[in-house]
Amino acid sequence: MEGFDIMPEIHREEPHSIVYRGLFRYLNNFVLIKKFPYNHAFPDGVPCSLSRELLLYQKLPPSDYVITRFGVVSPVEDGHRVHYLIYEPFFYDLAFIAVRPLPHTVFKKLLVQLLRCVNHCHSNGVIHRNLNPRTLLLDTTQKILKIGDAIGHSFTFVGETEHPGTVTLAYQAPEVLLGATDYSTPVDMWAVGCIFAEMLTGNVLFVRFGDDPEEANKQQLYEIFRQLGKPTLDQWPGLTDLPAWKSYQEWEGGPKMKARFYEGGLPQDLATVGLVEAGADLLSFNRGMLILENAENALF
Repeated sequence: MEGFDIMPEIHREEPHSIVYRGLFRYLNNFVLIKKFPYNHAFPDGVPCSLSRELLLYQKLPPSDYVITRFGVVSPVEDGHRVHYLIYEPFFYDLAFIAVRPLPHTVFKKLLVQLLRCVNHCHSNGVIHRNLNPRTLLLDTTQKILKIGDAIGHSFTFVGETEHPGTVTLAYQAPEVLLGATDYSTPVDMWAVGCIFAEMLTGNVLFVRFGDDPEEANKQQLYEIFRQLGKPTLDQWPGLTDLPAWKSYQEWEGGPKMKARFYEGGLPQDLATVGLVEAGADLLSFNRGMLILENAENALF
């Protein structure tokens, strides 16, 4: 890593890698440095997440809406090959939206940029799978939102039926939680809808109750159905054939077991924040981003 000064503090830990901040001395530029240590559990010590991340950047052309990767450095350390991925630096993610609602002028701009980020991925055959405020980064110089480097641990290609990597449950679409393997781009639009609502209210939309990791998917589904009502087979043909589907008694309740007071397909706290009709339609649980139905029939 000649030419780089790596700061000792860990910026972020990920499966099979550690992210540091650093300085490229020759240009006096700050960078993010993702280190993949040698791992005996993988052939040649190279984790599959690194291979997939390199494949991703071959598939995904450069864009203003995706973090820039400058290169890969692979020195030998302690007799083993290790790998460093060098990215442009970011110091802020979108997690601050959970602190308080954003002004409309700000959230509109962020939402448009988020949709452009997602469009860039989908137009190139990439499904992100883990869109959430911590995987979205703010370029404070260009005043632009970008998809962060963590996409390498979650993404899949359109048409793949195996989906490696880790995801954040609060932003996962029901078909993912129910074990579907043939889902497509609508799962990212569900996540965009969750982020959209969070920007408006300052609160995570679907917060599961319970801390049993073995029941996490079920608890997340229960919270979604508690707010939206359990989908019917007319809405979602094939629903009961999904691997994780069970006719849980607590999900039986007819129409919406309302966690909030609903107006026109939106919870009251969303319906009263001043959304114009087009914005309400875009988010609406009846016909927008957060619709409960088969992905083939979804709006997006």
